[in-house]
Amino acid sequence: MSAETIWTVDDVRTKPGQGQAFLKAYREHYVPGAEARGMRLVHAKVEPAMWLDDEPNRLLLVWALDHVGTVWGAKHVARMTPDVDHFWNDIAPPLIEARTRSVMAEADQLEALANV
Repeated sequence: MSAETIWTVDDVRTKPGQGQAFLKAYREHYVPGAEARGMRLVHAKVEPAMWLDDEPNRLLLVWALDHVGTVWGAKHVARMTPDVDHFWNDIAPPLIEARTRSVMAEADQLEALANV
């Protein structure tokens, strides 16, 4: 990763018993398009460290993007791509309770990243 790497984190709370199904759908339906938009999935973390049948799992899906320009380019293309809407509006809702997305950078790089 470079000093300009931007991190995007999808923080997903699944419906009880749906953690594994969500991750499978995410990898099949979301990841290929995201990779085509310049994103690299570098971590798929699951809490707790087991698939739960009767409770939600929390997944942290961490993406690396080469620089700020990649973030804006990926967002623009995603807005124009029906598959992204289809995933988050149709495929994911039966599997998830909540999700947030955060975009962040290394604290020591903020000044350089803001100097555009």
